[in-house]
Amino acid sequence: MVHVQLLGPVEYRTAGEDLAELGRAKQRGVFAMLAVSANEVVMPDELISWAWNADPPKSARNMIHSYISRLRGALEDADDGTGAVLRRRHGGYVLEADPDVIDLHRFRRTVATARAAGTDTRTATRLLREALGSWHGRPLGGVSGEWATRTRSQLEREHLSALVECHEGELRLGGGTGLLDELHSLADLHPDNELVIRNLMTGLHRSGRRTEAVEAYETLRRRLADQLGVEPAQQTTALRATILRADPDLAAAGPAVPDVALSVPRQLPRVIRCVGREQELAMLDGSVTAAGGRPVTRVIEGPPGIGKTALAVQWAHRVAHRFPDGQIFVELHGGRAVARPGCAHLAGRTPEQRRAPAEPVRGLRAAVPTRDRVLTGDDVLRLVLRSLGVVVPSGEADPVAFGQAVLKDLRVLVVLDDLTSPEQLKVLQPGPSAGAVLVTTRDARHLAGADVLRTVGLRELSVQQARRMLAGILGERRVEAEALAVSRIIDLCGRSPRALSAVAEQALVRPWLPLSDLAAAMAGRTG
Repeated sequence: MVHVQLLGPVEYRTAGEDLAELGRAKQRGVFAMLAVSANEVVMPDELISWAWNADPPKSARNMIHSYISRLRGALEDADDGTGAVLRRRHGGYVLEADPDVIDLHRFRRTVATARAAGTDTRTATRLLREALGSWHGRPLGGVSGEWATRTRSQLEREHLSALVECHEGELRLGGGTGLLDELHSLADLHPDNELVIRNLMTGLHRSGRRTEAVEAYETLRRRLADQLGVEPAQQTTALRATILRADPDLAAAGPAVPDVALSVPRQLPRVIRCVGREQELAMLDGSVTAAGGRPVTRVIEGPPGIGKTALAVQWAHRVAHRFPDGQIFVELHGGRAVARPGCAHLAGRTPEQRRAPAEPVRGLRAAVPTRDRVLTGDDVLRLVLRSLGVVVPSGEADPVAFGQAVLKDLRVLVVLDDLTSPEQLKVLQPGPSAGAVLVTTRDARHLAGADVLRTVGLRELSVQQARRMLAGILGERRVEAEALAVSRIIDLCGRSPRALSAVAEQALVRPWLPLSDLAAAMAGRTG
């Protein structure tokens, strides 16, 4: 069977271990793009955008055709009946292959299977080690450019997440001394990552090196204080206290962090296209605390379809590293509980993002109940706590006080999407003192009476921003070629990000359709 390698130098190896000739860097990059999106159609404009960013040469389309032709020939020469096939389909190109022959897709499938093992730590750890064995160096080796850099960073995050989970499982199974070299190496690469440092502390303690374990904590504490002005998370501090009192339970096989919830949710949806909101992002970055040191609740307000969720998700990803205790995303759907899968309904994503598998997460998205009723503040509180692995004890006289005590010292980010009632927020106030709460709402008046808000209002895009959005989806060449039609589409969409995204997706799957015809059809429907 052939083997496509993306998690290392980009290679196509035949069943006989011969390497197919993938060409120079740009052509090899086109192959990598198709392999990352295996069995999905990739349009020529997407390949051009990925290969040359915003400044493609006039001959870019011809060069893509040439690269595809050479790659098709190289794959046909190496074919033994089990290989990948490069085909033209629906105006684009698709690399047809068994996903298991591509190391990236095999890695992701195996990691997903490991996470589905639940409490079977031994099976999960074995599968994670198997998945990690698919890596053979820096991913997308030999490919450069903005697409490669962005994709490589995503893949490296996936690798780190799987490796940390693997270490946690091995520590629960009694590992310690045998992991130290790997734990030290990872801590050197990620000295600010509290999950990594907690595993190192546990491994050192298990190996009888308690002083070094405490020193690892102190080094982390100083780094966080110097760089971010914050203290380590509650779980990290609790682990240090356990090590100092030489808790025998920690020296044996068992949880890496005793006496506190182990769940570290990673629930943010994949980044959604968000164009022209640089000023709003800067506003969200500011005002971390109010007078008296109380945390500020950030609010994004605007009408439906204006891009509130897109902005919230982009900002949350941008600052996720500040919240090592987790990121929780609660979909309120305007305050009503409805059955919708994750964020699949959100508009405005790039074709690459729509095709990509879900980003690895730890913990499930805070899904709402399926019955059609308005969610209460108590519902929201329980959803947030459940994401952290905490259940309000039966008979608890004051669930809100209980929940606020749990959240108080956590460095966690909570996003409440499409909120309509101040009660849905008040249960989380004053909020995590070391964390943050971000709310999206259609009308900030819904939050009357809520405490310490910083509101960012969203309105329609400017004409220039709307054009940039369409160019990002359809390609600069197509937008420039029909400038008048693009202007008409922007006007008919009212410069709404959701409407523009929907129209752009219609045009994307019909590359032969003139945009002027699409604009005329839109005008006919609204006339």
